[in-house]
Amino acid sequence: IFLNSPGDGGDWGAKENLEGQDCADPNNYNDRILPEVTADVTYLACFGECSGDGTGECSVMGCPAPEITSWSMTGDGAEFDGVNQDGVIGYQIEYSTSSFTPGDGTATVYEFDSFPHTMTGLEPTTTYYFTIRSICGDDNYSDWTDNGNDGPDAWTTTICPSIYGLPYLNDFNDPDTWTNCQTFYDNDGDGNYWFYVNYTDVDEAGNNVAASASYQNGAVLTPDNWVIMGPIDLTDHSDALLEWKVRGIDPSWCQENYSVYVGTSDNYNDLINGSASYNETIANGGDACGQTFAERSLDISASTGGLVYIGFRHHNVSDMFVLNIDDVSVTSTTMSNEDFTLENINYTFNQETDILRISSEELLSKIEIYNMLGQQVLNKNLNDSSAMLNLSNLSSAIYIVNIEGNNSKTKTFKLAIK
Repeated sequence: IFLNSPGDGGDWGAKENLEGQDCADPNNYNDRILPEVTADVTYLACFGECSGDGTGECSVMGCPAPEITSWSMTGDGAEFDGVNQDGVIGYQIEYSTSSFTPGDGTATVYEFDSFPHTMTGLEPTTTYYFTIRSICGDDNYSDWTDNGNDGPDAWTTTICPSIYGLPYLNDFNDPDTWTNCQTFYDNDGDGNYWFYVNYTDVDEAGNNVAASASYQNGAVLTPDNWVIMGPIDLTDHSDALLEWKVRGIDPSWCQENYSVYVGTSDNYNDLINGSASYNETIANGGDACGQTFAERSLDISASTGGLVYIGFRHHNVSDMFVLNIDDVSVTSTTMSNEDFTLENINYTFNQETDILRISSEELLSKIEIYNMLGQQVLNKNLNDSSAMLNLSNLSSAIYIVNIEGNNSKTKTFKLAIK
């Protein structure tokens, strides 16, 4: 189609439906005189196969579906990022507190212009169903998009602390915490993210671990997947130690590559250029190869003095199997006085009776227990050199126990309840 300016110097452009006209001679130009355009007009280019009688089908050029790279919930909304694609002028979300059929008029409509974007105005600790589509013009939208394209996805606004204190521990056992309290990126764009899983034939029932695949359901994957935790408050600490467990669960295909980054935001670009990092390719036959976890640690003292985020990245690997991470923790010696050592305090925990026994050479004043979110689940005042506590009301997880003596010295240790 040749678009020509009107003779009076008005706007450029014209349009014509060529359906039903003879096909153009491929060896010569066939001039078409198109009607003059004298006002603003929205054009839709449409091309199809030209058959001998000029009645080739013409289908509308599609509006691309949203290409979302991260989606995380907050206490009053959601934060999402994605690729701003050519031809897309905005995005439309439909959401409701109950499941719905996209476009049926029962859900609330929310629109925004581009990624990244923060949505607010939702109620805390509330489950919402979401679906999203691209806007390419008046009455020109992509199909509704959700995980699996099987209907709106359920997301729950978070109960996560705005800041995590020390000791910090993430054992991935709470599905709500996994969904709402972390940030995920799928930078290779294959639709596969980090996920949580309980290998009941390998680990204890209820013991979820973080997982990312480089091979799945017969398909070879090349992941660049991120899971990011935080912010963790290191403001009042001069040293900090990051610890975690890792394994490539299939001993025949265990050579997964991953990196750990520490930085000041949950943006992966900031983390890559952060203050501390670690990289490992699991060695074939090494301590992290197979169904047994290996322990790793990284001194992140260079990151103290403020809030930090921790990012685990599964990348630069293909055609192995699944990488697992578990029990991510951050501790500091400034949480306790080193003079209060294991030599003058002892503790035992009976997994069958859920009884924790503590004894010390000094008087104890208080015991506190925290869950993986940094939330206090027990606080008991003491005035004795020993204590016995029934912890049967606590669910199976890993906890941080903090014991304080009358001399204000403290001792902290991890406690696993199975």
